[in-house]
Amino acid sequence: MSVAANPGTNDVPGQELVTPVQIEALCAGRDTAIDHWVAAYEGFHRHTEAAAKACGASIGLPLGRGYGYDDEKLTEEFVKGGKPEKFSEMITKAIDTRCWDSLAKKLNAEALMDRQAKEEFRASLKDPQPFTVDNCRSTFGHMWENRRMMFLRGVANTFSRLDRRFRSHNGFKIGARLVLEGVFETKGWSKPYLRSYERRDTFEDIERIFYEIEGLPVPEHYASTFSGISKLSCDELPTVVQGKYFRVRVFKNGNLHIWFENDELLLQVNRLLGEYYYGSAVGDAYDTTEADDTPEYHITPAKNFGEFFTSPEIADKVLNWGSVHNCRVLEPSAGSGVLAKAARQHGAASVTCFEIQPGLAHELKRLHGFDEVYNYDFLKACPGNFEPFDAIVMNPPFDRGRDCDHVRHAWQFLKPGGQLIAIMSARAEFGEDARHRALHKLIEKEADPGHGRTPWWDLPAGSFAHAGTNVNTVALILRKKKG
Repeated sequence: MSVAANPGTNDVPGQELVTPVQIEALCAGRDTAIDHWVAAYEGFHRHTEAAAKACGASIGLPLGRGYGYDDEKLTEEFVKGGKPEKFSEMITKAIDTRCWDSLAKKLNAEALMDRQAKEEFRASLKDPQPFTVDNCRSTFGHMWENRRMMFLRGVANTFSRLDRRFRSHNGFKIGARLVLEGVFETKGWSKPYLRSYERRDTFEDIERIFYEIEGLPVPEHYASTFSGISKLSCDELPTVVQGKYFRVRVFKNGNLHIWFENDELLLQVNRLLGEYYYGSAVGDAYDTTEADDTPEYHITPAKNFGEFFTSPEIADKVLNWGSVHNCRVLEPSAGSGVLAKAARQHGAASVTCFEIQPGLAHELKRLHGFDEVYNYDFLKACPGNFEPFDAIVMNPPFDRGRDCDHVRHAWQFLKPGGQLIAIMSARAEFGEDARHRALHKLIEKEADPGHGRTPWWDLPAGSFAHAGTNVNTVALILRKKKG
């Protein structure tokens, strides 16, 4: 079964519907189990009191461990007696924990969860909600209805954790080698010692994704390539471990180098990433540049004018990273004015706006009160007609590398020593076509390196989900050399 073969459905491999009748049966069983334990508690203490009178002996009863709830305290409460209400509360939480865990397994919910979602679910089992039909529906109903998007998000999150290049769909390179640093501690140990379960979960998520794409059952932890690595002796390192989908070289410093070896499955992953980030398969306009690979500007506007407006929260975040106080600011693609208004709120002395759409340009002037608004294609504006600006804030169109075009053109409007703050597609940092190389060359030659800090600042995943795209984004923050 190929997940990517039918991207329009909500199908996820390994998922079988758990019916409302089955959930109701689980909830009824939960209630019955609580009743049995409360009855056992009462009966136990009737009998132990009689036993104590007969021989003066005390009896302990371990109930088992292994779940989020503290079973040792529960055992203590069961044995010492005297507080039936407290025991009823404690056994209810313990059984609710087991019921939530059982339902998650029946739903194969882990196939929908990336590492973060798994951690959040495990944490919730420490103080679980009551296991009722309504709570089951609210907790898992949304997950089930949106299971494909959750699966796609899990794929995207897994690869974005491996390497910053993979935050962008087009940063994913078929056959690329990955390096996971510091996975194991090897000094002073006979076997590689896992430094963090987060690393194991990330590694096993990669493997799980490939199994699911092929429609195969996912092996347990002990059957994974990672578990095979952890069984090695430190004396055997460095060595190569061959897995089903990739080979891994393990080094004495605890690093892992991973090589993917199935080109067809990597192509499937590319398609899943494309569907998640852009709502379509590989080849969407967001992921391409001009066919002739020219660094020259695009001469036509972006599709739908690249209308993915910045949220007030993201605008405030990037302006906190930069500085526009007392500055003459240019906003070259002002749209609905969110960045321009944020610049004004952060103390800009004035804000000049360009906006290609007449209606939005009218609103910028009449509704939002910006005095200098140009209803004009910014890429056709001549820098020589304007006094250089102290600062530029912008969220240009992303598709076909237009964000690179807009940033390079805006740079000509910036005075020496001025600062540019641009929200861009995450691929702007690692794109290798001529359009992106031209931007990287500008940064290298004309930007002030400052204190060696990277000019690329990651924005939170889903920063533009409100606008209908999951594409990862970055803020490019540059200061122009003074001389």
